[in-house]
Parts: sequence; structure tokens; C-alpha cells
Amino acid sequence: MPMAEEITEDWLKAHSSPLGGILAELEEETAIKFPNASRMLTGFSQGRLLALFSKMLKPERILEIGTFTGYGSLCLAEGLSPTGTLITLENKEEQGEIASAFFLKSSYANQIKIILGDAINSLNQFEETWDLVYIDANKSSNKIYLEKIWPSLRRGGIAMVDNVFARGGVLKPESEQRGFEKSVTAFNKELPGLFPDAELIVLPIRDGLSILRKT
Repeated sequence: MPMAEEITEDWLKAHSSPLGGILAELEEETAIKFPNASRMLTGFSQGRLLALFSKMLKPERILEIGTFTGYGSLCLAEGLSPTGTLITLENKEEQGEIASAFFLKSSYANQIKIILGDAINSLNQFEETWDLVYIDANKSSNKIYLEKIWPSLRRGGIAMVDNVFARGGVLKPESEQRGFEKSVTAFNKELPGLFPDAELIVLPIRDGLSILRKT
């Protein structure tokens, strides 16, 4: 078995810079409130990667599609410029309430705006130029989300799409794939040729992360 498959999040935490207290607190609350869905949390290793990208870009405008309880949002916010804003979209009220509570407790309370409702409807109303986009929502809509935001992503900006491994489902024969596995496989096939002005790499972190840079 490759070593990467044996290394746990606990090992990664032990060999990385420590987390701030609010993220650990949010991780605990998510596990209590959503015990069957806590794997949806961005988590330590991917969260640190999101924070790192954000700190390198120092973005003015970040868009997140799919808030869940706000862990990824708080990681992305770490690199915001002092005048920057992060807009995050969530369609589930209970999850949005938890996220909002933690945003208010954070040092980014005045820089994060959560919008509840259908993400595609929200995207149709924006007139923004994005520096950094993170997509972690309805997997069957990944292509729609990306096509909507791409014209508004600045040159040199980065868009990231989570769960491109579909929990390992992309490795199954296509005849055996079900539900979102099929959607993710179709998206992965199209993605390399979707935008002529994109550089693409897929990272094998957690459930797979596709990263596109607009050239």
C-alpha cells in the first residue's frame, strides 16, 4: 500500500503548524451535530492547503460554493486582504446557522458574508471579479458552477473543485458507477478541455482536489 494511504490526519497535524482554537472547536461541534455527515468537513490537511493558497494570493474577493459548517470558509479567510470579502453560498439553513455563529466568533466576522439559498440563483446575481473560488457543493452541478464563475475569475486567479475522486468511485468501471460517481467521472473527463485559458492539476488530497489557474 502506498505510504500516503497509511498516513492519517492525526500524523499530519502532529507534523504541521498547529491550528487556531476556533477550527478545532468547529470540528468538534460538527462531529456532534452531524455525526453521519462530519466527513463533509474540509478537514485539517485540505484546510491548511486552502489557507496556504489564500495567503499566497492575498485575495480581495473569494467565492465559496458550499459552506457546510464553515470550516473551509475560515481557512480561506486567513489570506484575505484587509479590505477583502469572502462570499459563501449554502442551501441548508441549519448548517448555515452554525457557520454564521462561528464566523461571528472569528476575527473575520466583518469579512465573511453567507448567502442562504440555491447556489445557481445566487451566482446569477453577482457582478464580481473573483480572485479565488472553492467549489464543494452539489457534485452534479460542478460544471455549471465552474462555467458560471470562470468569466469572472481574474487572470492568475485560482478555482478549486473538491471531491473529484467521488470517494473512490471514479476508479470503478463506469458500468458499476452509481449516482454522483457518474456525475463526477463525466465532469473529470470534460475538465481538461473545458477552458482553453486554464492550467489544471488534480491533487490526491483527501477525496481529490482539482485546481485550475486562469492564464
